Amino acid sequence: MRLRQGRWSLRRSALLILVLCLVWSGAALAANSTGMNFPITIKDGLGHDLTILAAPQKLISLTPSVTENLYALGLGDRVVGVSSYSDYPPEAASKPVVGDAFQLNYEQILLLEPDLIIGDAQLVKNYMAKLEELGLTVLAINPTNLQEVMDSLLLLGKATGAVDAAGEVVSEMQGKIQAVDVAVRDLPAEARPLVFVEVWDEPLMTCGPGSFMQELIELAGGENLAADAGEAWVEYSSELVVERDPEVILLTRPYIDELMARSAWQGIRAVRSGRVVEVNSDPFVRTTPRLADALVELAAILHPERF
Repeated sequence: MRLRQGRWSLRRSALLILVLCLVWSGAALAANSTGMNFPITIKDGLGHDLTILAAPQKLISLTPSVTENLYALGLGDRVVGVSSYSDYPPEAASKPVVGDAFQLNYEQILLLEPDLIIGDAQLVKNYMAKLEELGLTVLAINPTNLQEVMDSLLLLGKATGAVDAAGEVVSEMQGKIQAVDVAVRDLPAEARPLVFVEVWDEPLMTCGPGSFMQELIELAGGENLAADAGEAWVEYSSELVVERDPEVILLTRPYIDELMARSAWQGIRAVRSGRVVEVNSDPFVRTTPRLADALVELAAILHPERF
């Protein structure tokens, strides 16, 4: 009897070892399938080399765009803190808020014990020294155009171990961008409508070169009325809008009735033809996968006959 029990104990031990080997082997295969092996060293948006020792499990986002991107990569359950106005997807709004563009709550950040803090380079550089002084790992991203948004998504995927998810998100974006390109690439210059984007009414503000809005207008087969402005976001002359006579006006705030009632604008082509359109500004200006959706939306507005 004891001999049989001894043999069963040995078999059970051998079976346990086999199971553990299979589990470890499966984990190794899963890691290899994503192409990820930690620790890794990456170059961030500030040009700094950043070493991440293990796949981070507690993430803090310092901008609404980063929050949205983390959720897009399927990492929402790892997000332990966000910035103000992190409202997309809706479930992000339930996360603890650790600050905004002007101030961070360092005490709360430390209580959340993040493995990795991620933010826009222009914002993060103001807090970098303090965060690093507190022993925190910080990743800055710095996308300035649609291609760089996709590159930053791939970088986030690499930093968090979500390479496959990042590749899928970027591939989907590329498909939407390509579809718009195919639809509008043969348009002659005279078929590309002049577009004015009203970002704010008092003072009147619009988008210029270097803005995502201008890039999307051009990719969607249009021409930005303020393409010669000095900055990405600028105050603009109402008289100049009337003089340049846009064919399409985009509003990033819901006050179309007020615009249509402006006496000085009644002769503008966009007003006369009813081509004044309200859009949700977030997809057009946040550095997220929704930029590709905004491009599709805008192309359909400018060239409905092709979509």
